[in-house]
Amino acid sequence: MCVPNHRFGYSRHAWLRRTAFAAWLTIGLGGCAAGQSPAAGQDQIAEPQGASPAGNYLAARQAERMRDHAMAAQFLDRAVADDPANFELLTRAHTAMINDGRFAEAVELARRILAVSQRNPSAQLTLAVDAIAKRNFDDARARFEDVPLAGINRVVAPLVIAWLAAAKDQPAAALNALRPLNEVEGFRPLHDYHAGLLSEYAGRRDAAIDYLRRAATVDGGAPSRIVSVAGAFFERIGRPDEARAIYEKNQFRRNEDDPRLPPIATPVEGIAETFYDIAAALRQDNSAHLSLTYARLALAAQPGMGDALLLVGEIYEQQRRREEALTLYGRIDPQTSAGWAAGLRMAETLHLLDRTDEAIALLDRMAADRPDRVDPLLVKGQILRIKERFGEAVRAYDTALMRVKQVERRHWSLFYARGIAHERAKQWSQAEADFVRALELEPDQPDVLNYLAYSWVDRGLHFDRARTMLDRAVAQRPNSGHIVDSLGWVLYRTGKYEEAVPVLERAVELQPEDPVLLDHLGDAYWRVGRQLEAQFQWRRSLGNKPDPELKASLERKLKDGLPTSTSQREN
Repeated sequence: MCVPNHRFGYSRHAWLRRTAFAAWLTIGLGGCAAGQSPAAGQDQIAEPQGASPAGNYLAARQAERMRDHAMAAQFLDRAVADDPANFELLTRAHTAMINDGRFAEAVELARRILAVSQRNPSAQLTLAVDAIAKRNFDDARARFEDVPLAGINRVVAPLVIAWLAAAKDQPAAALNALRPLNEVEGFRPLHDYHAGLLSEYAGRRDAAIDYLRRAATVDGGAPSRIVSVAGAFFERIGRPDEARAIYEKNQFRRNEDDPRLPPIATPVEGIAETFYDIAAALRQDNSAHLSLTYARLALAAQPGMGDALLLVGEIYEQQRRREEALTLYGRIDPQTSAGWAAGLRMAETLHLLDRTDEAIALLDRMAADRPDRVDPLLVKGQILRIKERFGEAVRAYDTALMRVKQVERRHWSLFYARGIAHERAKQWSQAEADFVRALELEPDQPDVLNYLAYSWVDRGLHFDRARTMLDRAVAQRPNSGHIVDSLGWVLYRTGKYEEAVPVLERAVELQPEDPVLLDHLGDAYWRVGRQLEAQFQWRRSLGNKPDPELKASLERKLKDGLPTSTSQREN
């Protein structure tokens, strides 16, 4: 385990920026970097038959690179059996067992590691978690005596030691244990959050109020989990107005019928929360490998922790371990807030596994169970759009809109999504009305500006208004290939070919494999007399899997070129 001295996302840990958090990860990484290459998402490797010791090791390294945790653990287990005194194999196998959820085997490997390296922080942490899960808090506390307070342990150790003090009914010692967090730049909100949780656990309500209020009102917005926990706390103590103020400050939407996160009931739950918070922060910092490790530690301490199961499942999805993700989602209590999110994730995962009918059936059940919720209908509409079942997608969005009691600014995305479904279903008047309504709610939304303006241009409508809208969209998203292309296309369609060329070239630089963008650039080259370059771009477009209609158009142009333009505004 690489612990170097130390609704779709569910925790936006704002205090853990790369400049703060990643720096701690870098300290003391040593030999723990193996298996962290960005090759996630590849298919599972085949298991060789009768592999040699060296073969097991090499296969394990390949599995690590591919994030196939189960296969890495299996090969490393064999490699350790072949060479039991090899310290590198022991540490790699230990990490692999943690990440594959085989915690009992990781514990045994940790004992073997400590026989060689008594102060090994990864092994000590594993045995501390094992003691915590068994409620042997004294043994767990003793494990931290041998862990250097360096690197990420400057964060992990104070949090765990504080909750271990709470387990001994020592609330003052618990808060005192958290103080080192204030010495780590940017970690004051994490200190206040856990100080609030510890204070509520100890029955010190006034202290909990101060700490949680401070944690939830940081400049720039608090993480969504802190907002949710703090809001639930203030609702619980009869201060709904303060909860509402926290939600509004952080632009946090809370469904009134959703289950609230309960208070921390035991120190073990607090320790699991600690590991989960670190795992979620690491995930935000694109450190999926370490995020998985800490999420697994949270589950080792508290096996049924829904948020940790959800996080591990999402990491597996990112790594295309979708069947494993489904299994994890299925373990989450559906009556919890994590359970509802897991249901939505299950539907999306089923769709990605080409089990779309199962996904739709699940979303229909969720929508029927909660007639106040629109999110299962939104996911359903998105899946149906991807499957090009546009009429059904429109009906899903229609039902979602009927559930909206009062249309607000945030509902622009619902009108936008339905507009796309209408447009793809060749229902242009309805699509146009939805796009216009979306812009009434969010006038400068660049995606809507782009979609409506491009649709007008493609139909030979409202060129001047489209140009103005696309200028506004590009100003907001100058690195979006599709939006830059739309601006180039309106210039092309109004006969400004020389102006269009550099804009369309920029679009292709941003998205060099998009067949539509390549086709547009080819057309512009042809109009300015650069026929060979035009044909080159059309061939590139043809080689990037265009849809059948574009494919036929490209083949015609490669044979005959473009017809002579008879109008400044081409049709």
